[in-house]
Amino acid sequence: MTANGNRQGLGDIKITGSGSSGGGTFNQVKIMGDAEISSTADCGLFKCLGTAQVNGSLITETASVNGTLNVRENLQGGLLKSQGEVSVSGDLQLKSISINGELAVGGNVSSDFVKINGGLRAASGQTEELLVRGVVEVPGMLNGELVEIKMYGPSRIGELVGAKITVKKGLEIPLFGKMTSHYDGGELSAESIEGDVVYLENTKAAVVRGRRVNIGSGCEIGLVEYTDEFKQDTAASVGRFVRLG
Repeated sequence: MTANGNRQGLGDIKITGSGSSGGGTFNQVKIMGDAEISSTADCGLFKCLGTAQVNGSLITETASVNGTLNVRENLQGGLLKSQGEVSVSGDLQLKSISINGELAVGGNVSSDFVKINGGLRAASGQTEELLVRGVVEVPGMLNGELVEIKMYGPSRIGELVGAKITVKKGLEIPLFGKMTSHYDGGELSAESIEGDVVYLENTKAAVVRGRRVNIGSGCEIGLVEYTDEFKQDTAASVGRFVRLG
């Protein structure tokens, strides 16, 4: 096995236009058009310019998508870069994810690094670093060392856990040279948020816990529990705050 997803001695698949292929182990899979792979595919490089459906799992060192990729089971491997939509019915386990568009995962997302400009939807997630500009929908637990979310629409997370958590409203978006007067930057709803350092805007949560907690404008929090520092913006609502320790 060599760098850049090159697996010497294995065959390639190349589909141009509309076509299909069986699964198996390959060096490279390249799709330009509309293609269906009938079962699990294991490859060094998976490249899609168009629409691809894998009726099994996709295991790849590098995946590049410009269009739409639908994986019926699990997606695992190294690097994923996408301009468009990626949907995975099962779990996603990769080292690095970079998306301009939408990532939808039926199960758990696990990755060292996740950067999304658009939408993230998953049952649960675990990552070292998560950077999102857009919307997030994770009804279960989302766990990350560094979590930065800039909202451009309604978002929902069951439990948000991390070392450093930052949630901010998005900037106003120009429309035909003017700013939209009704734009509020989106809102995050969560059952609980727990981190070492927490900064929140436009967030509704039952409980927020942390060492240093800063509740910014547009927040509605039921209970804040903190150990070192607590700050509250005048444009935020906190039902009760308690210093622990």
